Amino acid sequence: MSTKNQNREIVEELLHLVFDANDLDAAGALLHPDFVSHNPLVPHDPATQSGRDAFLAFFRGPAGTALMQADTEVRRIVAGDDLVAVHSRLARAGAPATAVVDILRVLDGQVVEHWDVVQPFPDAPANPHGMV
Repeated sequence: MSTKNQNREIVEELLHLVFDANDLDAAGALLHPDFVSHNPLVPHDPATQSGRDAFLAFFRGPAGTALMQADTEVRRIVAGDDLVAVHSRLARAGAPATAVVDILRVLDGQVVEHWDVVQPFPDAPANPHGMV
């Protein structure tokens, strides 16, 4: 199996553990000790906490719990070398649906870095193409 396929499987397993199984302890095992999330809404002080612990603490808090309870539908996964991109539709109760692109970097069989971009669905799209 190629490295990019292995990396894709690691990311798919991480998504399953967080969003389907809600098993943050098992998900933590897939996060590299040097893990960093570039999401500005994930609180992290590197002087007091690892990036992995900060990321898991975020998901154990109210905002992360709401994300884990949302209806998440993965539409595409693209893997190339050490990067895996996931394009999803996320719908939370009482909030407009959003399109999400997560980019994860895999190192030595664990996710070591995460970026994401979130865009709400507009009420009146200017075209019929859809966002996801």
